[in-house]
Amino acid sequence: MALPGESKHGVGVGAGSPQVAPVPVAPERISHAVNTATSTLGAELRVASDVSVSSDSAPTLPIVAEVFLPPAFRVHQEPAYPERARRAGVEGLVTVRISLSASGEIAEVAVVGSSGSRLLDEAAVAAARSSIFTPAARGGVPVSAEATATYRFELR
Repeated sequence: MALPGESKHGVGVGAGSPQVAPVPVAPERISHAVNTATSTLGAELRVASDVSVSSDSAPTLPIVAEVFLPPAFRVHQEPAYPERARRAGVEGLVTVRISLSASGEIAEVAVVGSSGSRLLDEAAVAAARSSIFTPAARGGVPVSAEATATYRFELR
């Protein structure tokens, strides 16, 4: 899955959707949970409004999943092709892992798929560090996340 806002020269992959397990809610809090979920998330989430509770069985609970939005490039910096690599005819793909804080600040960039060329790897890391991100959000709250981006270096 590509990061939203990414250009065709780099293919990024978002942090993905987490596995979310339903959270049991006490019967007396069910109507509060339904009201909170619908008022907080609005049209993004449909929630069952009728919940029945009988003494013979466990309550039927609405499943409320937290919506996860992966980080996105606000400014996607393209890497500068290193002149030495260009002259030598070096091409390749570099995949980097970008760790982002809840504010969207870059905490760390690491090469997870090398091109085989130190020059291309360093150019990809520099481009990732120069990019600006919209932070990931879970349930409307910014959270820290990781994403990967792949930079393609090809001579034309």
